[in-house]
Amino acid sequence: MLLWADRLRNLATLLVIAIHVAGPVAEETAQIDSSGWWVGNFWDSLGRASVPLFVMLSGFLLLGKDVPTFDFLKKRTARIALPALFWLVVYSVYNHFAHNNPATLGDAVKGLINGPVHYHLWFLYLIIGIYLTVPILLPWVKQATEREYLYFFGVCMLGTWIYKVLFFVFDVSIGLYFELFTNQIGHFVLGYYLGNKVCKGETPMVPGIKPWPFTGVQLRRYAFFAILAGVLITAAGTYIATKWNNGVFHKYHYDYLTFNVGLAAIGWFVFAQRSFNGRPLLDVEKELAGASFGIYFIHVLVMDWWSEVGYWHSKYHPLGSIPVTIALVLIMSFTAVLIIRSTAWGRKIT
Repeated sequence: MLLWADRLRNLATLLVIAIHVAGPVAEETAQIDSSGWWVGNFWDSLGRASVPLFVMLSGFLLLGKDVPTFDFLKKRTARIALPALFWLVVYSVYNHFAHNNPATLGDAVKGLINGPVHYHLWFLYLIIGIYLTVPILLPWVKQATEREYLYFFGVCMLGTWIYKVLFFVFDVSIGLYFELFTNQIGHFVLGYYLGNKVCKGETPMVPGIKPWPFTGVQLRRYAFFAILAGVLITAAGTYIATKWNNGVFHKYHYDYLTFNVGLAAIGWFVFAQRSFNGRPLLDVEKELAGASFGIYFIHVLVMDWWSEVGYWHSKYHPLGSIPVTIALVLIMSFTAVLIIRSTAWGRKIT
């Protein structure tokens, strides 16, 4: 049963909203020693695993399928093309009336191609690009050995984690080109690998992927500490880097392709796989998982509406206002998506 996958998707949805609610508090506040800033920094740091988790879940679910290439592309294109186009147009129209950008129809068409139209819609372009790699990755993951997986992840770490440390910390750029091992492709394959990796003593699910050398209890414990360490490194590292940057916010540790964010994402993925299967899914959990795509699209509009009516994360102290705002945005976005999905074409665009 994949109860854990639905619950992890719901968690990732919540964490995305947390980033967008807490982000302005952490990233646009000059007083980094204030309690309010630390609250915003904590929530933003906690939410950073969300995008890698979505990518990892996609890798686990899609790379496990045995589907002919063009059948896969046809099905996934139908699943994402219509909602992507619909919401890109919605946000283009919204931005035109709210900010006069795009100013003309030509600018709007150009914006659709350039992306991302609105700040959170970059994920659409990412996931479409990843889908194009699936027909190539499918045969490889099914026959790859443990050693080949570790090689792949090692080069991905060199092209992302290590590259970013050298560039941002030491101002050194690696001259090699890591075309196959950059961006989120490592997380995509990692989701399949971790999702099929069993505990010590269990029968392997995929012949080429060796079991963990840990029991289930040990693995849950290590996963929990990975989450804790990843979030703490992100929060503390952001504070220290900003201090060293003369108080100008330094976003390095918030990057989705850093060691600390990857550590938290791996921790959440493994912890969910081993801990989120304890009871059957509630109806609301099933509905929320099914609506997650639509919630991702619409929650920014809901956030903007809340700010327009005068309630926002900075209206009160962030200790209370951030979690309350996250909850309100999630509930209203979920409700809006359910209403949309009740219409004839609603499920096709969410």
